[in-house]
Amino acid sequence: MKEISLKKLKVVNTLIECGSAAKAAKVLGISPSAISYTLKQLTAHLGVSPFIRKNNGLKPNEHALALQEKYHEIGALNTTRKKFIISTYSLIEFYLADYINSMIDGTLLHFITMDTSENERLRKLQHREVDIDIGGRLPKDVSIVSKRYLYSKMCIMASDNHPTINETFTLDDWQKNKHLRWQRDSGSISSMVNNMNFHTPLFREREISWESPNLLTLAYLCSSSDNIIMIPEVFVESLKGMFPLKSFRSPEALDMKFECYIHYHRALESKVNSLDLHNIFDPKPR
Repeated sequence: MKEISLKKLKVVNTLIECGSAAKAAKVLGISPSAISYTLKQLTAHLGVSPFIRKNNGLKPNEHALALQEKYHEIGALNTTRKKFIISTYSLIEFYLADYINSMIDGTLLHFITMDTSENERLRKLQHREVDIDIGGRLPKDVSIVSKRYLYSKMCIMASDNHPTINETFTLDDWQKNKHLRWQRDSGSISSMVNNMNFHTPLFREREISWESPNLLTLAYLCSSSDNIIMIPEVFVESLKGMFPLKSFRSPEALDMKFECYIHYHRALESKVNSLDLHNIFDPKPR
C-alpha cells in the first residue's frame, strides 16, 4: 500500500464519500475517465477491485476502506486536533462545552447552528466541515459513524408555582394549559420522538404560546409562566438545577420516547472516542 500515491488515495476517499464516479470527478475537478483509469491501476496493484459496482453507484469493499484509512493517516487527520467543530442543540451544547473544556487544554470548541436539512448535515460531516453532529439520525453513509447517543422517555415540565398542576399531570391539564414547543422546523424534533404525530388532536389542538429551537430559552419561559412543555426526561435534572421547575410523568396517551444520535467521520473515531462524551448524560434505555 506504500507505493500507492496520495493522488490515488484521494480518488478512493472521494469515491467513498460521493458514492459515484461522476460525483467524485466533479468534486476533484477531473474527468470520469480519469477516475476509471485510476481504478484500473488500483485493481492491477491490489489484484482485486476496491469497489463493487451497484445500480446506485460504487460500493467500497474492505480494500477501499483500508486505502481511505491510509489517506486519512497521511493527511494527518488523526494527529492532535486544535479545534472541534460541533453541531447540536443548545442544551447539549451547554453541557458539551462544560464537559470537554474540563478535559482538554488548548483546544477550541467551535459550535455552529445545526442545519435542518439531513443531506446538508451529512455533507458537512463527509467533507469535515463539521467534526461532531449530535441530533436526529442521519441516513447511512460508509464514511460516517452513527451511534445512538441519548434515549429517554418524554415528560412534562411546568413552573414550581403553577396554579393548577399539583401532584400528577393529566390529559385535562394537557388540554387546558398553553404550551411551549421545542421545534426547529416542521419535522426536525418530532422525528426524534417515537409516536409523536402533530396531526393527532392531542397535538393539533394545543394552544402554542411560544416556539423555539432553544430549549434553555423555553425552560426559562416555562419557569416564569403558566405554560407547560414536553421535553426528554434526560434533561430534567439539569433544567431543575437552573430554573424553578417541576416535572411529571406523561399520561399514557402521551407515552413517547426520545432518541438522538452522535455522528462523526470514521477518520476521527479514535479522537471522538477519547472524549468519552457518553458520560455527560446517562443514555441507557429505561
